Amino acid sequence: MNNWIQFLTDIVDESDKIALKYFKASDLGVLIKDNMTPVSQGDLEIENHIRALVGQRYPNMSIVGEEHGETKGSDDIKLIIDPIDGTKNFIRGLPFFATLLAIEEGGEVTAGLVSAPATGERWWAQKGQGAFYNGSRIHVSEISSLDKALALHGSMYGSEASDDPSRVEALLRQTYRQRGFGDYYPHMLVAQGLGEFAVDFKLQVWDIAPLKIIVEEAGGICTDTAGVATAYSGNLITSNGKIHDDVQKQLANLK
Repeated sequence: MNNWIQFLTDIVDESDKIALKYFKASDLGVLIKDNMTPVSQGDLEIENHIRALVGQRYPNMSIVGEEHGETKGSDDIKLIIDPIDGTKNFIRGLPFFATLLAIEEGGEVTAGLVSAPATGERWWAQKGQGAFYNGSRIHVSEISSLDKALALHGSMYGSEASDDPSRVEALLRQTYRQRGFGDYYPHMLVAQGLGEFAVDFKLQVWDIAPLKIIVEEAGGICTDTAGVATAYSGNLITSNGKIHDDVQKQLANLK
């Protein structure tokens, strides 16, 4: 198996510089896309940089990116890109944003990296090799009951929330503590053992794929609300595995 982590690290070493160049700048060049979500000049420049590097090193690799869609290559290896996950945070000057990258081989996510330059944090994993945070191996928690769990979540209302927030609220009421920030961050906290589960809705494959492999390699479980281990369904439950079935059953098939 190729060591994809070095390649992904090479990408974000440069993309982090681009992101920080624009972060808190007076003019972010923000546009509103057709789906009514914002895109900044930083998003576009980062994805352009990544696509250029792939063209140099792996010209036959397919690419799926948030800003420029899919470019099909001749092999079965695909790079999945979210140039800035948390663009709304980025625009507001909040430091919780990251470049998300994943490698998919033959339809399976086999490597992923999350780089959050404003907080100086990176998480990465490759199939069978464990998960890491800033160079140290990480593992999910051992807490096995909802009443002792720290529950993490994204938006509870609005366009990024589930279709039925009352079901999420009912689940959260059973937990010990609840914290919400959304995007990549809560799922990385699960991978680090700092929370027991995280839920998110209205997502795309580039939002999910890198998080999936990192949580799984940290010993956790990542599925959609139907219990399927996929990065393509648009919703996400990550957990330490010990309470996953309980969480999934309460949110079953919620969109």
